[in-house]
Amino acid sequence: MNARLANIIRSIQFNSPLRRYFFPKYAYYFNPPQLGFLCACIEETRNVPGSIAEVGCFMGATTVYLNKYMDARGIEKPYRSVDTFNGFVADDIQFEVENRGKTKDLFTGFRGIKKSWYDKIMQDNGITRVTSTQADVNKFDLRTLGPLSFVLFDVDLYRPMKKGLPELYEMLSPGGIMVLDDCDATSMQWDGADQAYKEFMQERGLEVEIVHGKLGVIRKQGL
Repeated sequence: MNARLANIIRSIQFNSPLRRYFFPKYAYYFNPPQLGFLCACIEETRNVPGSIAEVGCFMGATTVYLNKYMDARGIEKPYRSVDTFNGFVADDIQFEVENRGKTKDLFTGFRGIKKSWYDKIMQDNGITRVTSTQADVNKFDLRTLGPLSFVLFDVDLYRPMKKGLPELYEMLSPGGIMVLDDCDATSMQWDGADQAYKEFMQERGLEVEIVHGKLGVIRKQGL
């Protein structure tokens, strides 16, 4: 393709209503400092025994980013992903409505992607260490993920966060780190994650640590 034709095609794309699909845009639901912190946690726990787990994956962009960081830093560990791959569970939304004063419309439009698409995205990015599981956190025993060195827990709502936290913490190796997204009490949509995190920390006498605006941190003391 000659340069003139290529410029014509790019001009058509740019002036199209579909421009956002042809030109670079920010693809992550974490801002750069937040992504940097997640990478720093993986670095800090590189010698801690156990796999890495991401519970709540949405479109898979963060999975790709963190795995590319692992590639660049020579960190080789199994990476376990768990998601419904079908959006929010109806019972979780109903709990927010009946017990937390929310409205259903706050949680519409978050369908995510199919598991097969997620797996293909990993393949297209040359990522082979990721094993994905399609499951409802409320019904899936997260302890089956085995020993964990680092966990990114991002399920947004109170009910699955409340259920999953003790299981993941049990499997977190000494010296391991768990990061929970959406720990922001001012968020109308996601303050359930913040509530579940703070309840968990209080129950266990642990100090609340929230960084970069919304990342709740749990550090398991080493032996």
